[in-house]
Amino acid sequence: MVNNFYTLEALVREWTPDLVGCTVGDAFSQEPNELTLAFAHPEGTRSTALRCSVQRPMIFIFRTPGYSKARRNVATLFRSAFDQAVTDVRIATRDRMIDLDLADGRRFQLQLFGARANVFLVSADDIIEAAFRNSDELAGTEAPSPRAAPMPETFEAFDGRWKPNRNKTRQAVSSAFPLFGRTLARETIHRAGGMAEAPADCTEADRRALFDAGRALIGALQDPAPCLYQRGRFPDVVSLVPLQHRSDAPHETFDTVDEAVRVFVRRQLAARHFQRLYEPLEAALTEARDHYRQSADRMLEELASPSRADRYERWGHLLMAQPDAIPKGADEVTLPDLFEEGDPVTIPLDPAKSAVENAQHYYRRAQRTRRSREEAEGRLMDTASKAEEAAELLEELESITTLGALKRFRKANEAQLARYVGQGDEDVDRFPFRRFDLGGGFEAWVGRNAQQNQELTFHVAQKYDLWLHARGVPGSHVILHKPNRDAEPGRRRRHVAAAIAAHFSKARGSGVVPVMITERKYVTSPKGAAPGQVRVEREDVLMVEPGLPGNGKG
Repeated sequence: MVNNFYTLEALVREWTPDLVGCTVGDAFSQEPNELTLAFAHPEGTRSTALRCSVQRPMIFIFRTPGYSKARRNVATLFRSAFDQAVTDVRIATRDRMIDLDLADGRRFQLQLFGARANVFLVSADDIIEAAFRNSDELAGTEAPSPRAAPMPETFEAFDGRWKPNRNKTRQAVSSAFPLFGRTLARETIHRAGGMAEAPADCTEADRRALFDAGRALIGALQDPAPCLYQRGRFPDVVSLVPLQHRSDAPHETFDTVDEAVRVFVRRQLAARHFQRLYEPLEAALTEARDHYRQSADRMLEELASPSRADRYERWGHLLMAQPDAIPKGADEVTLPDLFEEGDPVTIPLDPAKSAVENAQHYYRRAQRTRRSREEAEGRLMDTASKAEEAAELLEELESITTLGALKRFRKANEAQLARYVGQGDEDVDRFPFRRFDLGGGFEAWVGRNAQQNQELTFHVAQKYDLWLHARGVPGSHVILHKPNRDAEPGRRRRHVAAAIAAHFSKARGSGVVPVMITERKYVTSPKGAAPGQVRVEREDVLMVEPGLPGNGKG
């Protein structure tokens, strides 16, 4: 809910008394797709800043008291607005657009949703003077106009928007109340007393209960009591009101929406950084522990069997003790066992060698076998030690819950971890998925694991983006992200994205791989399916060679 309309509306209400009268002091970007707008208070004793991100999946805005600006690798923007006073802070009617009006008639317009999320400096006649992203392309064009979402005020209007063909009742509630999103839709269902899983099974009485619960919830949102809910190590939801459907979940309460959103976003950014550091360590240590344990078990099993060295030495003794009993040119011989009472012993021979030479051959083999066994015992100890070390490191890692503790763990165990996993932080950034720039505003986003596949496909991709997956084998979900709904990627970009999907699949070593491609809206998650498992309603297939374009990020 961090960029939900109701959250933004509450933030604007809280910011307005403080920001009106301030002057624009700075505007800069020191992180990809993040902008900071800094303001000086009239008395000149303090400053405040709005920090926003316009990159999915983490579009956000929050306020900070004061700000810090790096000396290098910083882009300063919107210079012509510096020293202008803020005269008003507004949010569009039922749309996620925030305006900061300036004294000279211009305004900052913050569009905080979708693939076109951006920040504009707009003239008094609604023309974009400059933009945070794609400024060269957008400068001189008309500023985007707000589009009020149709929130129903009567049951008849609600029922007219009800979509019985949706997969889940939650989705039908989100369609009927477009400003709600997933969290508020779930809360509506809970407050209505629970519903059938499929919207087609909801009776008129059910729908009336949902409408009443939704309208009551809208009223509650106007008097926020912000909460932050946690799942696992980090928070996953910030809400304006206590969520009854998560009443048993750990949560914190805050005095202001401003504080709740600021804490949530910062912890979410830390969580993404945490996961990017944690997951490779966990995977590498788990693999190392299991590999070395299995190797040690195999070595122990082999060492538990009787040594072949004793048999070779015994054969040598028998040949040396009975050379006259061995026919010349024989390839084997059966001799009585002179050292133990038992059955005669059959010994393989080299026909080209004498009895003594065959005996010497078995003495050398006995010596080599003993040496190998001693080395194997040493390897067993080393392998068992590595298995134990990896298990201990993994156990310690699994107990870590904060980013600071994780960084300290990496530093303290750098030498040991280097045996199992690389230590570079080069790929740790704000964007959680692998990312490839395909030019023209098109990008390929790639999930790193099943959980990321689920998140990427169902919570990040737009319905009109293209979804790709190697056919018939496990692999990453790939989203060919379009800059807008009507953009056409063309044949080349489709094949490049398909090659990426083939590369990040179990068919990577194949010469040619069939890759499914379809619009994201035709991909669904079956009820009860594991994360990442999907059903594809319609598809085309591209035959491609696995490969990467060479400009991936992360």
